Order: sequence, then structure tokens, then C-alpha cells
Amino acid sequence: MTSELIEKKKTPPELHELRLQYQRLRETYQKILPKVDPQLIDDLLSREQQEEDPDNRPMYTIEVFTGDGVETEAARWYIFEKTGMMPAIYDHGTHFVTDQKLTLETLKEISDSGDVIEVTGEYSGSFASNGATHERHLTRQDLL
Repeated sequence: MTSELIEKKKTPPELHELRLQYQRLRETYQKILPKVDPQLIDDLLSREQQEEDPDNRPMYTIEVFTGDGVETEAARWYIFEKTGMMPAIYDHGTHFVTDQKLTLETLKEISDSGDVIEVTGEYSGSFASNGATHERHLTRQDLL
């Protein structure tokens, strides 16, 4: 098809509705989990829907970016107590990385923390983490 023919074709209403629903979903993500990368939420929800056993939570490499002034050792032990995993710490104590089983509830708890600026990550399955792979995108000003 030529580009003229493609442009003349209208988007079917059901596809338009699908795009609107997805946009609403992303707006809901922003409202409920404003500090969490939407792709991480999409991936987690997709895996939760596929999993038959609710106790079999997926493993993710999670990266949490905080503001300056976080007590690094206290944060390290807090994360260890919550996840059973000792985080790697980067960027002068403002970037924490763990491999952990993940739930929406865990993401909500992390996102609600006043010290947290941004949360990102990816599914790691049964593979070991490659360590930190993300750069911070948000700032405290973005959250105000």
C-alpha cells in the first residue's frame, strides 16, 4: 500500500478505543505509582496474569534512585530485611539495586517512600543480575 492509501484509511473505532484504554491505564499508573517506570508495571502485570500460582512471584532486578542524604547503611539493612537480598549501592548512595521477587504491593511501598525519586527495573527470571543498568530520569522537582 502506498502512504496515501494508508493515510486515507481511518483507524477502526475498536482500535481507537484500545488506544484510549491504554492511555487511561498509563494515567492510572502515574496516579497510583508516580515514581515507577510504566514499562516495569506493564511487565509485572502481564507476568502476574500469566502465572497460575499466586505464590510464585517473578524475579526482577529493581533499581531505586533516591535523593541525597539517605543514610546508606540504614537503607541497605532496611532493603535486606524487606527482601532478604543485600542491595548493591551506586552513585554515592543514591542508587540501590536488588534482585527480588516483586509484587505491585512492593512497588507501591517503594514508590510511597519520601526518599525515593524513581523506580525502574526489569524481569530477571532465574538469571543473575547484571547490576545497575539504568540512569536516573526524574528529579525531585519532577515529582512536585
